Amino acid sequence: MANLVEAPAGSPLTAEQLASAEALVAARLGMPEGLAERADVGESGEIGSSGLIALGRPAVSIQSLIVAGAPGIGILKTPWVVDVSGMVRPYLTGGFLGTTYARLPYIVTYTTGWTAEALPEAIKQAVLSVAGELAAQEARGGVTQERMGPVSYTYAAPAVAGLSDAALALLQPWLPLRF
Repeated sequence: MANLVEAPAGSPLTAEQLASAEALVAARLGMPEGLAERADVGESGEIGSSGLIALGRPAVSIQSLIVAGAPGIGILKTPWVVDVSGMVRPYLTGGFLGTTYARLPYIVTYTTGWTAEALPEAIKQAVLSVAGELAAQEARGGVTQERMGPVSYTYAAPAVAGLSDAALALLQPWLPLRF
């Protein structure tokens, strides 16, 4: 499969480095099948008093939304959250606090994954940044040498285990929600 992100003109980045970088970014975004794997995903659950639906993967678009058995309208607030707060209505129970929200069942179908043309610029830049880090690591050969006084250590540096802070900052809007 072709990479979504291409190296800029004159760049020494290889297709393998770009593919590895895309895989690292996709895994961090909760898309282990890759950035380019477009799929329609369906999820169901109950909407609570917040009126928000947390999605299992980053969404590109909402295909359908059914709330309490009827078509609903929601706003994709972030790639991970659909706002249906306009459909959640309180009802009085006479309890201590007086207001309770009905938990409404929902079914949502959404599209996840991008095409090369639709991939957000920040994600492209994050992939290029990670590919550059991989290229720099390969150029060093993975060997590091340290010397402290009469003692010298030479060892192989581990492979890039995570993404840099700069790449994570670029990916912030698409990172999975943590509760």
